[in-house]
Amino acid sequence: MGESRRAYVVCPVCGHVFRTTYASTYVTVGRETDLCPKIPGRPSDGARLIRSTVTMCPACSFAAGEAFDDLDLTFDERYGIEERLKEDGLLKVFRKGQPPWLGFHAAEVCGKERSLRSRELGDLCLRASWVCRKERERPFESTFQLRALRHFMRSLQEDDLLGRELSVTTYLVGELNRRLGNHREALNWYVNAGRTTEGDPRAAWLDRLIDRQSKLAREQAA
Repeated sequence: MGESRRAYVVCPVCGHVFRTTYASTYVTVGRETDLCPKIPGRPSDGARLIRSTVTMCPACSFAAGEAFDDLDLTFDERYGIEERLKEDGLLKVFRKGQPPWLGFHAAEVCGKERSLRSRELGDLCLRASWVCRKERERPFESTFQLRALRHFMRSLQEDDLLGRELSVTTYLVGELNRRLGNHREALNWYVNAGRTTEGDPRAAWLDRLIDRQSKLAREQAA
C-alpha cells in the first residue's frame, strides 16, 4: 500500500525536537472526482498516508506541508505564528484530542501568517477534506471543502495561475460547489474550466472529468 519512514525534526518556531512519520511512497488506484487519491486497504490507512504529508509540532502546533528543515522563518514570522496558534479556537478545543484533520488546519493557520498563496492554502484544506471523508468525519469534510473553495476562488482572482494549475483549480471550484449542493453554480465553473483546457491534448483527462461531472450536476440541479 505504501512505505513510510520516521525521522527526527526540529520545529522552526519553538525548537522542539520530535519524531515524525513521512510517507515516502504509496500506491494509488485512481482518484475520486475531487482528485482524492484512492489508496488500497482500509480508508483509515489512506487517511494516515495523506496526513503524513503535513508535519505538526506536538509542542507548539506549528504545521507545514514543507519539510521543516527547508523553512527559514524570521523572528517576526515566528512571533506572528505563535500568536495565531495561541488564539486559534479550533486548536484550543481539539489540541488534546488530535483529530485527523488538525494538522492541516494548523498548517492553514500558519500558512496565512507565512503569506502562502491562496492556491496552497486551498490545497491544505482540500486534503483535510479527503482525510475527513476517509475517517467519516462528515461535518468537518464539508467545513474544509468550503474553506478550500474560498481559497481557490481567491486564488483565481489573485494568483498568477497558468496552464494545468489554472485548469485544475477552476475545475475544483466547480466540483466543490457540486459537492456542497450548489449545482447550478458548479455548472458555470465546469464551463469555465473547459475553456481553460481548449486545444491542450495533455488535459484530455480533465476534459472527460468535466463532461462527466457536468452531466451529474445537471441531473442534480433538475
